[in-house]
Amino acid sequence: MIKMLFAVATIGLFAVASSQAMAVEKTTIGNARIVVRTVTGTIESDRRQIQLRDDIYHNEIIETGDDSATEFVFLDETKLALGPNSRMVLDLFVFDPASDTGSFIMSATVGVFRFVSGKIPKMSYEIRTPNAVIGIRGTILSFIVIRGDTEDKPAKVNITIEEGVAEITSCSGEQVSLSRPGASITVSVNSDGICAMSTPPVAQATEFTRMLATLDIERQ
Repeated sequence: MIKMLFAVATIGLFAVASSQAMAVEKTTIGNARIVVRTVTGTIESDRRQIQLRDDIYHNEIIETGDDSATEFVFLDETKLALGPNSRMVLDLFVFDPASDTGSFIMSATVGVFRFVSGKIPKMSYEIRTPNAVIGIRGTILSFIVIRGDTEDKPAKVNITIEEGVAEITSCSGEQVSLSRPGASITVSVNSDGICAMSTPPVAQATEFTRMLATLDIERQ
């Protein structure tokens, strides 16, 4: 009987240890400074409602609902705002405040975003979208990802610079730099699967201007 109880206790301790080992480690990388209506964060199967001043974590999926918006401030003072019906993943954030070094990588799946770079070295930022990768060189910019309705209508990505320099690499490998305030490009894929970038940069189209305005949802 004693041997049986010992075996059961040992199995129980092993299960607890295994559960702890499998638990998702949450590393804080910033917090929510603005939250409007529905903003959620998900790490694996752990989904939560994000409230004002809540921490955000490495590898967390962030989503906003209808008529919703949020703004995050990261540990290095990088700022990122999301408009309604937006989705992104915080792939990597590393920051050493003693030397102001680190890395920032995020992936935007759909929605409206505004980005302001912080103290991390500019060459260490990378913003990934379905059709383009954005490199930051000390920058304020907005980008909009429109998800395609079908496979024949893939995502369309628009990037507009407000300040600084952004280097864009399209899905075809074409590269362009945005440095003039207000300059905008769109990267899309046509029905033949060919990736195209609208170069040279032009003023932001009305379609994207309207979408960007949704970032200014009443803060409540």
